[in-house]
Amino acid sequence: MLTAPLVLLLVCALPRPELQTPVSPRPTGPAVAEGAVATFVDGPVRLTGTSFGSAGPGRALLIRDGTGVRTLPSTAPEVKSWTDREIRFRLPSGTGSGGVRVQTPAGLSDEAALDVYRYDWFDIPPTPGTNASPLAVAVGADGRVWVNQEFHLEFQMLDPAVGAVQGLQIPKPPDPGPFATTIFGDHRTQMSTLGEDIFVDPDGRVWFSQGGGYLYQGLWPNHSRIVCFDPAAPPGFEFRVYNLPGDWNEVIGLAWDEVRERIWFTEGGLVSGAKIGTFDPERVPWDNHFDFSTSLDHLLCPPGGSWDDCICIYLLPNPTAQPAHLLVDRDGFVWYTAYWGNAIGRLDPVTGVVTEYPLPPHIGKAPPAFIAGSGPWQILQAPGGDIVFNEFFDSTIARFDILRLGDPACLQLDAEGRNPCIEERVIPEADLRDEQLHSIAYDTLGNLWYTIHTADEPDLRATLGYLTPSGDAVRLPPMSRFPGAGAPSFAGVAVDLHTGAIWFAEFWRKRLGRLERLPG
Repeated sequence: MLTAPLVLLLVCALPRPELQTPVSPRPTGPAVAEGAVATFVDGPVRLTGTSFGSAGPGRALLIRDGTGVRTLPSTAPEVKSWTDREIRFRLPSGTGSGGVRVQTPAGLSDEAALDVYRYDWFDIPPTPGTNASPLAVAVGADGRVWVNQEFHLEFQMLDPAVGAVQGLQIPKPPDPGPFATTIFGDHRTQMSTLGEDIFVDPDGRVWFSQGGGYLYQGLWPNHSRIVCFDPAAPPGFEFRVYNLPGDWNEVIGLAWDEVRERIWFTEGGLVSGAKIGTFDPERVPWDNHFDFSTSLDHLLCPPGGSWDDCICIYLLPNPTAQPAHLLVDRDGFVWYTAYWGNAIGRLDPVTGVVTEYPLPPHIGKAPPAFIAGSGPWQILQAPGGDIVFNEFFDSTIARFDILRLGDPACLQLDAEGRNPCIEERVIPEADLRDEQLHSIAYDTLGNLWYTIHTADEPDLRATLGYLTPSGDAVRLPPMSRFPGAGAPSFAGVAVDLHTGAIWFAEFWRKRLGRLERLPG
């Protein structure tokens, strides 16, 4: 009588086969960690992964481009090192873009995309009276490249068909100048020390900012200006200068509103307060030689009034946030980065409501990060609609999930100190003390390019890189392999949407660089 229940108990105690965790066979073939790598013509390439083994028979790189697949044995002179987890090699001469695999006796790895870039540069002629360096870059529909230069005594234009950079003088008010500085004493000057953006509007006009002195709290008024240059206008009528009301307003960023046909700008205003402004350039007065001793407050829109023929100003909730760059999204909302506020924000121009989204504490090791935070700087709208921006001091690219818009969880950091609506990614091999992530731009393949800025010091490994649409992080080899006076350090970046060329400002070397992807 006890046998049957005992057998049943033993049977029930056995595990069900379908509930057992399957044991996967240990992979023996090589695996490449990178989904994509990039280099220059005949340049170095680094692959990381597992199960590469040691250099010897049966181990090789298979490099594919438009001409076919070539085999590079692990013992070839081009292979500088081959270990179980890393391979370093130099690209064989004449190789174009394509892909690379690792072959071992145990098998063949998946292919990593391989992009190969040709690099050349164009020197910027010196500006008399200043050692100014290039900051922001823009490319027009005609392929001409425009540069907003540090100190803003002039700006530059490069026609690639001509191949030489041309300096263009900016209209200057009568002495002693609209700006102020404490360099060599507290005085008025023609040089501005802020203002960075530059863009080309749909009509081909070039816009750039001239900002008042950064952190200046001296004796003199310190105004900002927005300059419009129309290369198609008759001689003598190329420039419009829009002088902005207020003192110590520190304008940095600009954006064009294609639907409303308006200019938007940021006022950093660590003294006067953080603001965003806008005006219709066809209805607001402009003047090349305005007398700044006369108040411009009459240009401001009255509270609650129309904004058609005046300059409308929106106050931001954090007066010391210093808004830097901005964009007008596809729905007409204005997004901005709070450089000293460790946040990004969104303005509804219709209601005037401003919403800010905080960022985690900084990870950057450069001393300014301990005051400013992560330093969110430039901001874009991704092809899918998300808001993408870079954190200057943290060498981080961040993405705000546009589908989370309106979610109260976005308005504060969670228990882990993160914003649940923002994904952050530190760029590869980031040096969080000596490198800063300066600018970002999308290319024609959907890659998000970034530039790295450094101090003017030797032995720093500044370069450029990009994030692919699939999420792979790519960093080009250090630009120190190319000659130049000064450290290889980069500021603005822009893309020619017709040719696909990547243009960028080489800050210390005072020149424009161009990258062109070699076809496969």
